[in-house]
Amino acid sequence: MKDAMTGFDVRAVSLELDAWSGAYVKKAYMPHYEQIVLRINPKEAEQFDLVIVRGQRVYTSKRDRPMPMTPPSFAMVLRKHLKNARMTKVEQLGFDRVLMFRFDTKNGQRSLSVELFRNGNVILLDENDIIIQPLTHASYAGRTIKKGEIYVPPPAAIDPHMLTLDTLKQAFDDSDRDLVSTLGGRINLGGVYANAVCEYAGLEPNSSTEDVDPTLVLNSLSHFLNELNASRIGHLILKSTPD
Repeated sequence: MKDAMTGFDVRAVSLELDAWSGAYVKKAYMPHYEQIVLRINPKEAEQFDLVIVRGQRVYTSKRDRPMPMTPPSFAMVLRKHLKNARMTKVEQLGFDRVLMFRFDTKNGQRSLSVELFRNGNVILLDENDIIIQPLTHASYAGRTIKKGEIYVPPPAAIDPHMLTLDTLKQAFDDSDRDLVSTLGGRINLGGVYANAVCEYAGLEPNSSTEDVDPTLVLNSLSHFLNELNASRIGHLILKSTPD
């Protein structure tokens, strides 16, 4: 299982989970501090667990797992606000590694922001996006994650789907890193997709961005995006090995 999700993974998961809109939250658990489980009860399907691993991934599961006899305080807050809540929307914020879950509850709208970057966080919000409770209090440049504060999402990351040749040229001009690192970080592709784009374009990953034709890179990226968007099946990108 992957240790971390890219923006592409988060987008795919958001579409998969949004298909369960209308299902109800039966209960919230925390098997341990790094993991939150929401038991989801669809109307015409078997219940399943929505598993959130802090800072790493989100997935569904039907596996039985041990639960602590005494629920942690954050699990109790989730139970108070989300028990019997109806999930109305699951979306990715921009192209960042943030999933936003929306719920209708007896006390109004509630939202759960799942941040899957750095050390990760899970943040419960009210109908005005005021933080009810975060899993972890944190402070970043321009935003503070703590109870009572207005939730401010992380700064928007570049969406590769919206990338233009001029934007790519500017990113290459501003970069002091090699091609694959620039694509993976500044262009928000992540390591696997950045390497795949380099290989399809016939470019060495450690090339200097000064020596690379941005048009080749953009065409290669467009190829992968078209393949991903045109298909509803999973894709495996394998790392080539020497003969």
